Amino acid sequence: MDIASLIPIIIALFFLAISYTTIKQGHVGVMTVFGRYRGVLSPGFNWVAPWVSVDKISIQNHTAELSFQAITLDQANVYFGCTLICSIRDSHEETIQKAHYSFASHRDLLTSISRLLEDETRTYVATKRQAEMIGISQDVVHQIKQNLAAKIENWGYAIHDLRYNNITFDDVVKNSMARVVAAVNERDAAVNEGEALLIRKIKEAEANGAFIKINAEAEKLAWKLKGQGLSDFREEVAKGIHHAVEELQSAGVDPNYMLFFMYTETLKHIAEHAKAGQTIFVNHDPNAPHGIMEAMSAFYKVQSPSARVNVSNG
Repeated sequence: MDIASLIPIIIALFFLAISYTTIKQGHVGVMTVFGRYRGVLSPGFNWVAPWVSVDKISIQNHTAELSFQAITLDQANVYFGCTLICSIRDSHEETIQKAHYSFASHRDLLTSISRLLEDETRTYVATKRQAEMIGISQDVVHQIKQNLAAKIENWGYAIHDLRYNNITFDDVVKNSMARVVAAVNERDAAVNEGEALLIRKIKEAEANGAFIKINAEAEKLAWKLKGQGLSDFREEVAKGIHHAVEELQSAGVDPNYMLFFMYTETLKHIAEHAKAGQTIFVNHDPNAPHGIMEAMSAFYKVQSPSARVNVSNG
């Protein structure tokens, strides 16, 4: 085979070698012919004409770490640190075309998104006071994220996550906030301590009142039982005397001897339980026992008619 016949084969192989391109997973290829858009290539092995230019762009997530400063309504400096995650919105050809031609480079894209995020955050912070910026709620983050997403949607991109992970203030502001928090905590502690003391005093008063009530009821019951016992004792004594009188009468003995016996037992009891130095004067007149029995008989007749006894005049 001569060289002339090999030239077409070599040319064909050369065109085949330069007419294919490989697109990595997570990327797409944008075809242009002499600078004009012609379509999108999917990931994998693709055949293209030699005069077709292919630009590869990533459809994976892009992360940007941002740090910036904002000023509140009361002129306090707030320093933010946040993380932004974004990517091409979808794999549709129109979306890919927007994402490819909106910016000259990926760096320009992240710069534009970062500036938009800073502007949205500063606009929000400018309407709030320093005390309100101690913590940004998720509702506020969602609002800023929505405003930012609506603007970059025209570029073919979407925001997947936005987190404010570091919010700091000037040292003077932080010291002031620390004093305010300490004062609030001290006030809350004093309020809680006062409420606890009040509750303790109320409980002590309730317990003391309950104790006094129970003690009074117990004392009342004790006096009632004591009176009932004394009444029962006297009733039993009266029954005993009455029974003794009946026994003496049935035995033919003068019942007045029982009164005299009670008199002598009383003297005996007094002598046994009296204190040292005390003196009992007893009438030793021969007629004294008779007079004593008459006096006692008359006393019982007046005090307890039911317990009367017959008194002999002999």
